[in-house]
Amino acid sequence: MPCSLTRTQRWILADCTRVALTGWLLTDPAVERKARRLASTATTLFGLQFGRFVDLAMAEFGAGYQPGSILPGVRFPLSIEEAAALANDIELELATDDQLHAAGLIAAHSPFGQPEVCSRDWRTYVAMLAALGLSIDDETRGWRDLVRERLRSFRHAVSGPDAAD
Repeated sequence: MPCSLTRTQRWILADCTRVALTGWLLTDPAVERKARRLASTATTLFGLQFGRFVDLAMAEFGAGYQPGSILPGVRFPLSIEEAAALANDIELELATDDQLHAAGLIAAHSPFGQPEVCSRDWRTYVAMLAALGLSIDDETRGWRDLVRERLRSFRHAVSGPDAAD
């Protein structure tokens, strides 16, 4: 089923992807202190500059780094480079339906991927998930594996053939 999102819904989806990656990096026990320092460096009067933060994070941790969790063996489904490329493709309206759906899974199920409930973006967020056939109430087990599977060819295009599966 082709995804039909409004421009505003695409922006929210791209932002959810960026916020999810940022949240995972800032809470990853292995790199938390360094990530917080990088976020501080990338923050201006207007807030966190995501592009600058990603550039700094890729230089510090490597483009292929996948943020981890406090839970053993749990990792964000994409590398820093892949998540940034996915968000950019969505915002530039270059994303395929698989990319949109995978980003929707991140937005629906990542603990850092949602806007604040009842914020000005919440209604658009919920409508965007509905347009993708998703809900925050869906089963959450295995969402990271679904994202990785849906984006297999995208991940190889971004990270090269040596990208970890």
